[in-house]
Parts: sequence; structure tokens; C-alpha cells
Amino acid sequence: MRIEEIPIIRLVVNRANDRHAELANEQAAIAELFRLREQHMRTLAADIVNAGRLFELPLVWPLDENFIVHDGNRRVTCIKLLVDPQLAPTHDLQGYFDSLRSRWDGALPELLECEVEDDRDVIDEILFRRHTGSQGGVGRSDWDNRAKRNFIERTGRGGRLDLAVEVERLLEQHHAHPASQIPRSTLNRLLSSEANRNRVGISLIQNRFSLTHQPAAILPALRQIASDLAEGQIVLGDLWDNEGKRAYLNRLEANGLLPGAEARLAEPAVPPRQPGRRPGRPVRPRPAQSLIPMDAPAIPWNATQGRIRSIWDELSVLSMHNHPNAVSALLRILVELVTTDYIVRAGLQPRDALGDNLRIAAQNLRDRDVIDQAYFDELNRMRQDELISIRSMQRYIHSHNFAPMPAELQAYWIRLGRYLVAAATD
Repeated sequence: MRIEEIPIIRLVVNRANDRHAELANEQAAIAELFRLREQHMRTLAADIVNAGRLFELPLVWPLDENFIVHDGNRRVTCIKLLVDPQLAPTHDLQGYFDSLRSRWDGALPELLECEVEDDRDVIDEILFRRHTGSQGGVGRSDWDNRAKRNFIERTGRGGRLDLAVEVERLLEQHHAHPASQIPRSTLNRLLSSEANRNRVGISLIQNRFSLTHQPAAILPALRQIASDLAEGQIVLGDLWDNEGKRAYLNRLEANGLLPGAEARLAEPAVPPRQPGRRPGRPVRPRPAQSLIPMDAPAIPWNATQGRIRSIWDELSVLSMHNHPNAVSALLRILVELVTTDYIVRAGLQPRDALGDNLRIAAQNLRDRDVIDQAYFDELNRMRQDELISIRSMQRYIHSHNFAPMPAELQAYWIRLGRYLVAAATD
């Protein structure tokens, strides 16, 4: 296999594409792709125009003077129709591609980089590995929900709402936008987790942008972030992982730029939207199935918290109704590991008993104004002999008769969730 730049006019959409089986000719194949997945084709074409390129090379087979596309027929179709909208199968689609064509930045491409393979058997082997599942590891292994979530947390990409656009709009409303353009992908990466967003005073839960602190307290941090990114003082490499993001935010905090607890709003506030912009569709709440709910704050995990993160992820998917014993045992492990991890990172001395360590960690969080006195008192009560307490969690591990109920497990999250997020994040 070799990489070649091939004239687009010599690329032929496969009339025997496995998506639709054999058809009469290329024009019929193009029409069938739109019949099967028109909205996907429209979205793909718009994405190609926005990016100004393809991110995966088509796989082609040379035939006479042309090249038959064996993988990437949708991509090649979109490119061909951008070059010549009249190839689209309907007048509506012709108009759509003509409008997209006008948005292309610069001259439309004449050549397209492709993977060229002369052996049809090799092509079939490639297609088999790419499109028929993981086959125990031989084929392409699609990301599971955890991997997708990891990617979104790392990069800030994948959500329906572009957070960088919302931040820019907020800065513009307060005449605080820098003169230079803000690199949105870098801004999204910095604010890719809810914990980092909350540190600068904003939130993005269930695709809803809101302010967690008073605007006057938020603007200094956002103005400085925007300026650092726009002027190249902070670049993508500085924010590549959670350690880099945390270090940068810590510098802003040391300089007194992050909003303090005194500026926190009682309820998140949604900034006014621009005229003509429709609000998003409200999300219907779903009953809790796992101990850690879907809308739990995202934690910017560091490299030393690997096992804690694994347990957190398991408690995010395990059903409290189907696996109450596993959930209760993992909860007890999670509380101990998060607590000890926080004490060590804070430079404190851990004790032998979990109750004592919980008190040490909670006192430190209170003294740093991460949690308030009322919540500290509630955590302290959990150290006493109550139904929802540290002692009852111990019984879940050691007792033959003390079995957990889903409602009790959910109550643990209600009481401990804020503490776990704060201790794992700070």
C-alpha cells in the first residue's frame, strides 16, 4: 500500500459498496448513499468544509485510468459534490452543496491524498478488520463509553454546545474580549472538566452553560485566560494533561484571579442569550441506577489516581439494584482511597482508622473554604453510629447479615458526594 495524491475527477464512488451492494453506476451509488443516510451525509459535508480537510485517507484500488474507492465512499462523495454540486441526486441537495461550496476557505482541492492498494484481497482484509467488529482484538476496537468520556474530559470536544463560544460571548458582553483571536480548541481543553470550569466560576451540566459565581468575580480569570491563550503565553502543550491544567489554574489562584467562595451564587445563573438564539431542549431526568449519577461533576484526575478513577468509573455504571453488595464494597474502598490520597497530597499525617482520616480531610477542606461549616458538621455526624455512617459501611464489608438497600446506597452519595468530589479534585 502507498500514499498518493490523486485527482478528484479520477476517484470513482464504488457502485458495489458493501453499504448498499451492487448498483448500476457511480451516480446510482451516490444517490443510494443519500437515500440511506442523508442527514449523516449533510453533516459530514459540513464538517469537511468547517475543517477544510479530511482526517482519514480514502482506500482506493486502481482500475484503468481511475481509482475505485473501497473505503471512504461517503467522504469522497462529499468532496466530489463540493467540487461539482450538480452531481447531487436532487435539486435540494444541489443547492445545499452549492451553499457549502461558497463557504470553503480558499480554492477547492483538485487532488486528494489516498491510500492506494493494488491487491483486492488485501483490500478485503483491510475492510474486514475495519468494519466487522473487534474480532477479539484483530479488528478495530471501538471506544466504550468510558473511553469516549475520557476523550471529552481531556480535549473538551464531543459536546453539542461549544463552551469556548459561550465564554467568548460572555467576554464580549462585558467588553473584555482580547484583541487577538482566542484558540478555541485550547480553551475547550483547559475547561474540559466540570471541576476546572467551577474553579473559574462557570458550569456546563447537561449541555447548559451557567455561571456559578458573580460575573464581576468571574471576569478577571476569564479575561486573563483569554489573554494568555490569544497572545500565546499559554499553548496547547501547556494544557495537554490534567497536571498542566491544574498547574495553570493554581497560578491564577495564587495571583488572586479565581473567584472566591464569597462570590458563589446560591443557584447557577444562565447568562442572557443573544437575540434569536433558541434555548436547548430540556433534559428529562432519569431515575438513578448507579451510585454515582450521570450528572456528577467530572474530576480532572491526575496520574497517581488511576485506581481511584477505575473504582469511580465502576460505580458510575454498576446498578445499585442488581449489584448492591459490589457497590457497597466499592463505595467503602472509594471513601478510604480518596480520603488517604487527599491527606497525603495535603502533606498531612494519615491515621489508621477511616473515621479519623475523614475528620482530618474534612477539617482541612473546611479550613481552605472548599466546604462550609454546615457540611463539615454533617460529615462529622457520619462518624457517629447512625444508619448512614462510616460504621455501617464497615458492616457492609464484614457482616453476614447487614445487607445494603439501594435507597441506603443512594443516601450515601447524597451525603458524601460533595466530599468525594472535593477531596479527589483539590
